[in-house]
Amino acid sequence: MSRYILYKSRKQSLSRIAAVDKVKYLLISTGLPILAFSAAIFVRSRVGLMHYIVLALTIFMIVIMIYAGIVNKNLEKLGEIDVTLKGIRKTIGGFETFFDYSQIKEIQIKDHISSIFFPQNRTGSKTYLVTIITRDSISEMFVISSQSDGKPAVNFMESLEYIQKYRNIKFNIKRV
Repeated sequence: MSRYILYKSRKQSLSRIAAVDKVKYLLISTGLPILAFSAAIFVRSRVGLMHYIVLALTIFMIVIMIYAGIVNKNLEKLGEIDVTLKGIRKTIGGFETFFDYSQIKEIQIKDHISSIFFPQNRTGSKTYLVTIITRDSISEMFVISSQSDGKPAVNFMESLEYIQKYRNIKFNIKRV
């Protein structure tokens, strides 16, 4: 059995948190090489305009990184998701919902917040946006941690694939 943290956000919408994280990731992946190249030009030349461009780019990157860090702190623990051999149990306070694998038609998994420098798993995500669609066409969507709380940490997607393979249960796991 693996246990994952279920998240909520009071201040920002979960989609906005994901969007800010994607901007942060894009800014780091493109901005750092540009900043390094600009700094190399800055050191070699004495052009006044280049000083302002490098300074503005640096300040912009720092502001975006601070804002993204503040937005990511808005995620709070709401409950827990347990992946068991019989199904998936969602617990919020004293309220419990159980999804039996025989009733699940599809599980959609989408990266939510990325881990940039030290990814904990092969997908590079800290959190997943998970949608469970039952055979009755009822869907439930929530944000969970990508790694379990226990030691050793197990990826959510890998635990579902393990259960699907060794329990011979048929439901569709889809990366969105």
